[in-house]
Amino acid sequence: MTKNMPAKKNYHHGDLAQTLISAAIDLIALKGVSALSLREVARVADVSHAAPAHHFGDKSGLLTAIAIKGLRELTEALESSGAAKPATDSGRLIASGEAYIRFLLDHPAYFAVMFRPDLVIEDDSDYQTASQQPGAVLTQFIEESLEASGKKLHPDIVSATAIALWSQVHGFASLWSTSNLGDLEDQDLLSETMTRMFNAIQLPWLLPDCSDFAAGRDNPNAIPMALTIKETTMPATNATEGTLSNNTT
Repeated sequence: MTKNMPAKKNYHHGDLAQTLISAAIDLIALKGVSALSLREVARVADVSHAAPAHHFGDKSGLLTAIAIKGLRELTEALESSGAAKPATDSGRLIASGEAYIRFLLDHPAYFAVMFRPDLVIEDDSDYQTASQQPGAVLTQFIEESLEASGKKLHPDIVSATAIALWSQVHGFASLWSTSNLGDLEDQDLLSETMTRMFNAIQLPWLLPDCSDFAAGRDNPNAIPMALTIKETTMPATNATEGTLSNNTT
């Protein structure tokens, strides 16, 4: 199989729409989203040239279906990662952060499409619902961590914290996927680097005194950042089992 002419696979045609989505996912992973065409999807899926347009209308419709599928699977991965951890301190957040990164790295086609509203039908109701779900899971884990710690934060700061954490893991996945942080195939390095990153950040409600922060945006003395970076020696713990220590050096 060459990069320009991927071989046909023995796709199951019982669900033609899913067959086309699977073929498109394979093509995006191989050649990139910009090179995707409905004709090529039909060729690889071994169906008529008219089939993709019949089911999805155009390329944007097909990419919307891929994005919805990816977002739903990502949500399931985040929920599963958190279910195995108690709602204390940062355990669920660390587990979900690692799950997020690994999901994007393991599914490059989803990564290329899910967070690109310019490629999809943005006002599609199923897409709008699916696009909110990963963030809702993250916010839920933050709120559970807050409840376990006995702290309360202004909703705006909870939202800011979610954005900061999302940016952290999404940016990490983007940098890793483009070989900016090391060898893509080095799984040990990936785990070690994730562990160091997770242990380098500190959640505001785990600070010894977050009274100003907890007061919210109306307090001029409130801590302005949702996350603070620690100066610390990084422990060599597993990213899925580590905790964010309050000890600084």
